[in-house]
Amino acid sequence: MLSARVLLTALLLPSVSVAGGRAVPAPKNVPIGEHPADTVPMADIPVLQHLAASLPEDADKRLVSVLDKAGPRFVTAPDPTAHFERQQAVDKGPQDGVPLRVLTYNVALLDRGYLLGLQRVQMPKVPARRSALPAQVLKDGWDVVLLQEVWDWSDVVRLAEAAEREGYVWFAGSKRKHKQHGQMILVRGTLIEGAQVRTEGQFDDQRRIERWPGPNIKRGYLTWTFTHSPTGQRMRVATAHPQAWASWWLVRTLQARQLGIDLGATPDDTIVVLGTDLNAGPYYPEDTFGEYEGEPVGEWWQNSLTWPVMQHYGGLHDIRVVGTDLGDVPAMHALPEWNRGWLKRPLNGDCGLVPGNVFTGTDCNSLYFSSYGGAEYPARLDHLFLRAPDGTVGIAETGLSYVDPVDIRGATHELSDHYGVFAELRIQPAEQ
Repeated sequence: MLSARVLLTALLLPSVSVAGGRAVPAPKNVPIGEHPADTVPMADIPVLQHLAASLPEDADKRLVSVLDKAGPRFVTAPDPTAHFERQQAVDKGPQDGVPLRVLTYNVALLDRGYLLGLQRVQMPKVPARRSALPAQVLKDGWDVVLLQEVWDWSDVVRLAEAAEREGYVWFAGSKRKHKQHGQMILVRGTLIEGAQVRTEGQFDDQRRIERWPGPNIKRGYLTWTFTHSPTGQRMRVATAHPQAWASWWLVRTLQARQLGIDLGATPDDTIVVLGTDLNAGPYYPEDTFGEYEGEPVGEWWQNSLTWPVMQHYGGLHDIRVVGTDLGDVPAMHALPEWNRGWLKRPLNGDCGLVPGNVFTGTDCNSLYFSSYGGAEYPARLDHLFLRAPDGTVGIAETGLSYVDPVDIRGATHELSDHYGVFAELRIQPAEQ
């Protein structure tokens, strides 16, 4: 049973947020071509320049052209190396502020029947993992936890009860819509003061079959705005889970645009932190890679649109690459050439060749291999993004969490099919 306080919180969280006693609707999406960021020449925008360079010479190289299924396709792999090098030179900011430890994590708790129970989609080891996850995650001292794939309300209840015991407050959206988007945010209660705004958004562009006749999925995002009590800084934290699968790159990229526009409209004096399983990495060496149901998987180059588009519209920076030579491009080139052996052995038995600090979705994770083995590019799918006023936030540390297998009910395996991504930020006090 939920405690009285947790139950009351659940009842007070409708599909629009409550702030200062009034309902605040989620913003409407802006039609393609009507936002100023749509029509920019990509060559003029640092995070988009590598996209322009990979299009045919005679192609329309405004961003709007690639946000169209009939638009130009890449003829070479869009390579963000130059952008990474620029980001490596960016200062990590002040290191003497108040620590804020943030985690984004896809916990892979999807286990749902559909078509009157005739079909089922189930991630590996769900019953055991759902019982172990709350204690494992909440004992590690995170200040903000941004979760994806907490699909069932029973899992919200389980996490909410554990969160309450550990001093967190939580937001999972409305009960009706939550079952469709599966998002949840936990924040340490002592860090919140002042007026709060919670919003629950669902993307205009969807792969409709996931809703019906599929397992009632309609993808979206949550945001939560509050004053960070130790510093007085306004902060907006968000979690999102855009569309999966390479061939659905356009739907996913339009979803990233919608969320980016929303986050980009946040007041300039507010710190924005986004955690997401973006279902896309920054770079793919080959356009065709992997096999699904006997057919080769393609359109990986188009898949690389999502990561820069999110940053462009949101004014965001990828926390893991600021001031760091993370090595996305070398890690992708370290992958062995795909062959059918991957369908039986992760990376055809060559997991040791690939750097262990980059990919968050990889066949070297036994749960990921069980679901996607040989069908997808291993990649850095999970991300933390940041937008902050100059001098207000420093990046002290970033990395991966929940990588090592753990013992759960006598079986040893990973806690999820994705690895978590964490950052320790340092927040400077607001000027009085």
